[in-house]
Amino acid sequence: MKRKILAALVMLTVLAVLATGCGVSEVADPSASPTASSDATAAPSPSPEDSSYSVTDSQGTVMLFDETPGTVISLAPNITEIIFALGQGDKLVARTDWCNYPFDEVNDIVSVGNMDQPDVEKILELQPDLVLLSEITMKDIAMQIKDAGIPFFVIDNEESFEGAYTSIEMVGAVLKAEEKAAEITSGMKTIINDIIARVSGADKPTVYYVMGYGEYGDFTAGRGTFISGMISAAGGINVADDTDGWSYSVEKIVEHNPDLLLLSVWAPAEGLREANGYKDLDAVKQNRMYTIDDDTLQRLGPRLAEAFVEMAKAIHPELFE
Repeated sequence: MKRKILAALVMLTVLAVLATGCGVSEVADPSASPTASSDATAAPSPSPEDSSYSVTDSQGTVMLFDETPGTVISLAPNITEIIFALGQGDKLVARTDWCNYPFDEVNDIVSVGNMDQPDVEKILELQPDLVLLSEITMKDIAMQIKDAGIPFFVIDNEESFEGAYTSIEMVGAVLKAEEKAAEITSGMKTIINDIIARVSGADKPTVYYVMGYGEYGDFTAGRGTFISGMISAAGGINVADDTDGWSYSVEKIVEHNPDLLLLSVWAPAEGLREANGYKDLDAVKQNRMYTIDDDTLQRLGPRLAEAFVEMAKAIHPELFE
C-alpha cells in the first residue's frame, strides 16, 4: 500500500510539472494579444492624482488597476512563495493545498483546494480583490471567478531562469513591490551566474535525475526540459538527453551507468539500493546519490537559485570545498 501511495504521489508530481473589488479591469483580450515579454513593469501613472497602473499577464491580457489590490488569492505554489518573498504575505487570504511554503505562514491561511479545480464557492465567499493563477487552473474555473466579478491575473511563464525572473517581476508589478522584486531577481542572477562561471571548464560527469521509479514506470527529465538544462548549466551531462519528455527505462539507465544520481524526494536512496537495475549502478554502490527538494527545483520562484546551488554542489563537490 505504501509503495502504491508513493507511486501515486510521483505521478501527481509529474503531472504538476507537465504540467473587481479594488477596481481592476481587463483592457485587452488574451486571444488577440501576444504573449507577454519579460518586461513586467507597471506603466507609469499619468499624473500625481491618478494612481492607476497597468500590468500585462502571461496570456497577453493588459490589466488596469485603479489601486493596489488589498486582498489576493494564489492558486499556484510558486506564486504564493513569490508573494511572501516580496513581503506581501499579509494580502494573501487563501491558497491551494499545494502551497506549502513558507511553512509556518501558509499553515495559517485557508486553502481553497487543488490548483486545477479549486473551490469556487470558497473563493467567492472570500471576495478577494484579485486572484493570481497559472494555466494549470481549468479555464472554466477561471471564467466562473471572472463572471462573479472577481478579476484574475495569469502568471505562467516558460520553465527557465528567465521565466522565474519574469514571474517574480509580474507579481511585484501587480502588488506594487517592484523594488523588492528587482532585488530578489538581481540576487538570484548573481548566484546563478557565479555557479555557471565556477563550473566552466571543469570535467562534466554524467548525471541521471531520478524523478520516480518502480512498477508504474521510471521518470526523469529528458531532452528539452528545464531540469535537463539546469544539469548542463551546473556542469553535468544529462544521460537522459537521448529522449524527449519525462519517461525513461531501467535498461537505458543501466546502459549509461551515470557517474551520479540526483534524486527527487519521491525517490529515496534506500529504495534504489533494492530496486532492480538501479542497485547495479556504480553511483548507487558508491553512494553518489544526492536529493534535491522538488519544490525548490520545479517551482519558478525565489528558491530556484538555491536548488541550482545544491545541484552544482552535487555534480561538482570539489569546487565547493
